[in-house]
Amino acid sequence: MITHLQGRLARMDISGPVVEVDVAGVRYEVLVPLFLWPELQGLAGDAELEAGTAPDIGLHIHYSASANQPVPVLVGFLRRAERDFFRKFITVEGVGPSKAARAMNVSVSTIARAIEQEDRAALTRLPGIGARGADKIIASLRGKVVAEASMHDGAIERPVDTARLERDRVLADAIETIAALGFPRVDARRWVEEAHTRDASLETVEALTLTVLRGRDQR
Repeated sequence: MITHLQGRLARMDISGPVVEVDVAGVRYEVLVPLFLWPELQGLAGDAELEAGTAPDIGLHIHYSASANQPVPVLVGFLRRAERDFFRKFITVEGVGPSKAARAMNVSVSTIARAIEQEDRAALTRLPGIGARGADKIIASLRGKVVAEASMHDGAIERPVDTARLERDRVLADAIETIAALGFPRVDARRWVEEAHTRDASLETVEALTLTVLRGRDQR
């Protein structure tokens, strides 16, 4: 049973959302709730993850495997209390580890308060949690998450903007692609940002990269 991973943040992919943690040369893919993504991005900063300059990271792990899902799923949290709440959350009928992680796009304290206050509307706004799911969550957990409702965890009440995060990922990947061709990274960043500012419809790495390279060829 894996309960904690300490290693290097080797990769981030918002489409999961997953991160890869390199522990002494072995990489573990870890699913992380969306509400942690901005904090993870702040931790990564401008580091070139694949180039080996990424920061160290420690994640409290919930390990899950079953007969119906034999491939282990690792879900990671920056704080133990977040994992403790998650373990309560997945006791609700119909809320498995993967669904729970993707539903948590606001902070633990925000979700816990909604449960304790029987705020059905707030819970139905969580991804994948409908009205029936909200009722089950309240019935199962009300009175059991009082401590989590009082957590000082930033109280992220507004859902994480996944569209913005995906756009940022595309821009970063385009910069990496252009820099890998031998162009200075500072110039690659400026060219990509200028291209996207001129034409916001450039929504893929390929489109941004080709636009920038064509602009270089014309000079």
